[in-house]
Amino acid sequence: MPLHILDRLNHPLWPAARAIYERSFPPHGRKPEALLRRMLERGQAYVFVLANEDSQARLHPAAAMALAGPGGSGLIVDYLAVDPALRGQGLGSRLLDELERWALERTTASALVIETEAGAGKENEGRRVFWERAGFVAPDGHVHRYIWVPEPYAAMYRPLPGREGGLLPPPSGRQLFRWIEGFHARAYRGFREEE
Repeated sequence: MPLHILDRLNHPLWPAARAIYERSFPPHGRKPEALLRRMLERGQAYVFVLANEDSQARLHPAAAMALAGPGGSGLIVDYLAVDPALRGQGLGSRLLDELERWALERTTASALVIETEAGAGKENEGRRVFWERAGFVAPDGHVHRYIWVPEPYAAMYRPLPGREGGLLPPPSGRQLFRWIEGFHARAYRGFREEE
């Protein structure tokens, strides 16, 4: 299952990737499509898609998607989702491995960086376990609270092989959130929803 990198939303795989994105993240938790389009056009992010090439392609033309872009010394993985019908098959981990390979070849990033819900609950705990199994570490107990989102978040990172020296000293949770917030600030700067 090859990786496809979308730098425009007019790509034939975008409708299938969008369907995964919309099923996986509630409207208040995802970026509007106009903002995604703008981010891609400006080179601030890319949509990464694992696409099926077997007989199931009609049912599941895209298996997993991620939105990621540079931030600080990391590649910020802003969203990552797997088609609900295909979960539990290792596709999320596979997509992260592909992101790592891409980052090593095409960027100077020293780590993949994510933010995950830090609140209690079975679903949030399951997400944290997924990230830990995928090699992500939380550098400290820092919990971040956004003004516009009631749920607390924690940042995690996965060092890129051979680039660990770029993370010395290891980043703190506050440092990771500076990178994440910088990524978001660049995305939203000057954006109006009606665009």
